[in-house]
Amino acid sequence: MGKLRSNGLVRLIWPLAKPHLGKLISVFVLSMVGALLMQSTLLLLMPTWDVLFPSNAARHELNQAMETVPGITEEQRLGIHESLQRVREDKNLEEETYFARVKREAGEAVQNKIVGDPADLTPERRKSVLWRIAALVSLLALSAGIVTYIGTLIANKVSLIVVVALRQDLVTHLLGLSMSYHGRRKFGDLLSRMSADVGTTLTVLKIMLRDLVREPVTAVVTLGFAFAIAPLATLGVVLGLPLLLVPISILLRKMRKGSNRSLTQLGATTQAMTQIFSGIRTVKAYRAEERELERFQVVQQSYIKATMKMVRASALAAAWTITYTHVGMGLMIVMVGYMVIGGILDSSGGGMLAFFMLISASYKSIKRTMKSLGAVAEAEGACQRLQELVDEAPDIVQKPMATDLAGLGSGLKIENLGFTYAGEDTPALQGVNLELKPGETLALVGPSGSGKSTLIDLVARFLDPNEGSIQADGKDLRDLTLHSWTDQYSMVTQAPFLFHDSIEENIRYGKPEATAEEVRAACKAADIHEFIEALPEGYATNVADAGSRLSGGQRQRITIARAVLSGSPLLLLDEATSALDTESERAVQASLDNLMQGHTSIVIAHRLSTIRNADRIAVLEKGRLAEIGTHEELLAKEGLYAHLHSLQFQGTEA
Repeated sequence: MGKLRSNGLVRLIWPLAKPHLGKLISVFVLSMVGALLMQSTLLLLMPTWDVLFPSNAARHELNQAMETVPGITEEQRLGIHESLQRVREDKNLEEETYFARVKREAGEAVQNKIVGDPADLTPERRKSVLWRIAALVSLLALSAGIVTYIGTLIANKVSLIVVVALRQDLVTHLLGLSMSYHGRRKFGDLLSRMSADVGTTLTVLKIMLRDLVREPVTAVVTLGFAFAIAPLATLGVVLGLPLLLVPISILLRKMRKGSNRSLTQLGATTQAMTQIFSGIRTVKAYRAEERELERFQVVQQSYIKATMKMVRASALAAAWTITYTHVGMGLMIVMVGYMVIGGILDSSGGGMLAFFMLISASYKSIKRTMKSLGAVAEAEGACQRLQELVDEAPDIVQKPMATDLAGLGSGLKIENLGFTYAGEDTPALQGVNLELKPGETLALVGPSGSGKSTLIDLVARFLDPNEGSIQADGKDLRDLTLHSWTDQYSMVTQAPFLFHDSIEENIRYGKPEATAEEVRAACKAADIHEFIEALPEGYATNVADAGSRLSGGQRQRITIARAVLSGSPLLLLDEATSALDTESERAVQASLDNLMQGHTSIVIAHRLSTIRNADRIAVLEKGRLAEIGTHEELLAKEGLYAHLHSLQFQGTEA
């Protein structure tokens, strides 16, 4: 199969395939048995040939010579022939090697079992022997078919199990990565890896367990049978194999290199398509269809250019394999011919016919093996790209001795908090100190890029700080189990997300075990119950992709109902009303006010009117805490908050 890189197919698949080692061994054994059964039918050509053509040239010439002797009877003629035949055989026995004698004796034993006494081959007996051989061939073929069927079923099932496990592990691994990774990854490329690359891996696994097990085994078995018939001729075929394998191994390396580049460009193509259709409203609004098509065409051409390098190597490998096998067959005929003419090889009987058919079958298996190796090389890039996902180290990990948290206790405390995104030089947050007691509402305000959403992500532990700590009830979040901390908060974001499912299941997402009564109570608290009840299918209404059948305010109130249902003591509200119109904002804000009652809340607000009643307002600027206080206290300071307030309410009453 050639040398695979450590981060290639073997490294990716072996951990998943190892539990099925017994089944993999059975596939190999069944392939070996199937190859033996299939190629054994070719060996029956020799007794069949002798039955069909029992007279060789020497016997024909002897009979013609004896017919010219006057007065000789048929009985005498047969006696003379048998005597001469014994003399010839005795002479040959004296000259033959030990190996040749073993082969001859074994062949005679098999032939006697099938054909019987060659001297007793009457026309009727010849017909009987032919039927016996046909029955044996049919039995071997049926057995080979059954073995192949079972082996194919096992191989395909193992392939499916391994690839399903691979996809499951990849999704599990990706879900375990932090928002830092998901914030920088390209969704289209990730989608390409999870669909096209995993599909390619499934295909190559099937090829490996089918062709790369069966065909090499068949080639070895076939050459072994051919060696038993004509050792020197078969040895000549084997010695010529490096002329095929060396160039192919070089081309396979080129195909592996080209595979990664090709699939990377395919990922770029998928990314481009994802952007076009995700932003279809913007594309159409600016009449940018032609512009996007031109950009997409450039990406497509890059994909073609990268792929053709791999295709050229693949085509050259296929062409060389065909050339080698056919030229090799011609040279083999010349070699065998020279051996027969020189008396090195006996061409009598059906041995040579069986030999040529066996060599032909071995060449066919070698061609299929080379084709399969090419397919594996082309898939190497897919495996490398998937391995890159597997190698992506999670940066949010649970400590081995992490403890559970039963509630917020004394509240939250943020000490000297600092965070810098990977690849950035400027900290997103630096030296932030805050406290939040149970039942309090802390509002976060500040210009865009001041670090408000980063702070929320750190509290949610989507990210871990580079400096300082966030503590709940006096315990560092990094010392808590992940599930016990996420159970403590509910989040409502600026862009409400709904799954392609019913309204009820979307709300129950916050508490899967909730009863129908609990779901409806949460919807009443979020002021969305009456709207849902008025729908033709009520709570069973499917919201379609991302809730596209609902307005922004309706989607947001459904996510608020989800947060109400979860019953978590801490609420994280990330500009939950900033994207809504005035009427929707009022309705959603009323729902949020109901939600925050009796909860500890951290609220990011763009519209300052929504957080006037917060217990404290923290003003962030360039990642630092600039001011903190109540609405009135901050206005009195006439600092950044007062400036932001004046910008929003200029010309209106605060």
